[in-house]
Amino acid sequence: MKSTKKLQIWGVVAILILLTLWLKWDNWFYNPIEPTYQTNGNPSRILITCSGDFLTSRDITWQSDPESLKGSIQYLDLSKPSDTTIMYVDGLTIKTSGGAAAYFKIKLKNLTPGSTYKYRVSNKSNHSEWAEFKIAPLTDHSYSFIYLGDVQDSINGQSSTLFQKAFDSQKEAAFIMFVGDMIERPHDAYWGEWFRAGGDRFRTTPVIATPGNHEYYKGIVQKLDERWTSHFSFPTNGPENFLGRAYYWDYQNTRFISIDTNGIQSISSALEQRSWLKKVLETNHQKWTIVFMHHPLYSTSRGRDYFYLRTLFKSLFDKYSVDLVLAGHDHAYGRASSIPNSENTGKQGPIYIVAHASPKVYDIDFSNKMDKLASNTATYQLLNVSKDSIKLSAFTAKGVYFDGFKLQKDSTGAKKVTIYTTKSDPQYLSPTKSYLQKSSKKEIEKYHQEMQQWISKKNP
Repeated sequence: MKSTKKLQIWGVVAILILLTLWLKWDNWFYNPIEPTYQTNGNPSRILITCSGDFLTSRDITWQSDPESLKGSIQYLDLSKPSDTTIMYVDGLTIKTSGGAAAYFKIKLKNLTPGSTYKYRVSNKSNHSEWAEFKIAPLTDHSYSFIYLGDVQDSINGQSSTLFQKAFDSQKEAAFIMFVGDMIERPHDAYWGEWFRAGGDRFRTTPVIATPGNHEYYKGIVQKLDERWTSHFSFPTNGPENFLGRAYYWDYQNTRFISIDTNGIQSISSALEQRSWLKKVLETNHQKWTIVFMHHPLYSTSRGRDYFYLRTLFKSLFDKYSVDLVLAGHDHAYGRASSIPNSENTGKQGPIYIVAHASPKVYDIDFSNKMDKLASNTATYQLLNVSKDSIKLSAFTAKGVYFDGFKLQKDSTGAKKVTIYTTKSDPQYLSPTKSYLQKSSKKEIEKYHQEMQQWISKKNP
């Protein structure tokens, strides 16, 4: 009798597992076939990144056809009379199910702080147009940057409009930060769309990024698209199994730290990044510390909870006084600026931001941990960093100011947060079309009730 009951229980468990696999198969395992693509001999998808000292070096990457395995760069310092320097590089061919392309990476070192450089790249007799980039002066502790969440645009999409709004609003940005999911899936066409949206600005302003789940191929063990590590050239000072994905660099008075949250696929990979992060924070002597990662510690979306990330990292963020944690993934805007510090409840903890720049929108959860929320709209964030403060301003895709704050820190490390925000408007909190289609009348009524309760608590 007991054995029969056990068999019945295990039968139910097996059915539930099979049902879950059937429902989630596409989300977890299915990789759509990549359409066929071809590349030509002209240099394309030119990008500035940095893998070394941000005040004395730049990395230039580009793509060409697989027959053009010899590349070169010509560059000169416009700030003083100088000859053009030429450097040569061999390309790396990457083959995917849709085609092949050659990728090139050149590191420019010993650049002069405060100088402006002009450059072009070449394959055989094919040259790109000339472009310019600037190196900040050594004494300038004030700088700005642009922070963008998930893009995940369709082919011939609309993200270029949002990008341009952000670029025009922060023309002197030191760099542009992406927190993963720049593409919808690891296909050449989607990479092409991302570069199209960035336009010439990607050739003049460095791009800083951390990978998201959409840069990975799905599977039991997920694998990062090789094109990610070919397009981007970042420091290799991270954990052994996350080189170029988990990394840090110091710029002016700030330590920036990238965590590859999608690479956490086992206990060992989780502990590897945590152990590395602890050392990076312990040895940090910069005034400001900014962590950027794809998955947030505190979700804005219904049905999502990244408790494992809080277990791994929150105590470290609190202990070592991390200032900002910038994330994406949830396709809604959220600011959590009053979560208690686990090490000292009277001390200001990190400010957590979730943002996206995608036409896709997700259903929001009216968590009391979030002090500001927005659904049904993409945003871009402009940050200004100085000796004594960090100021963040968030704008909607139409360029309308939506949220912001100033974080100040004195010589003792004591922090003060001043919020500059608009009243929580129901137009930015309303249910998504998807939620209205899939939910019952009772569920929709409950949603609006939760929304009104949250607004009454959170409106400034």
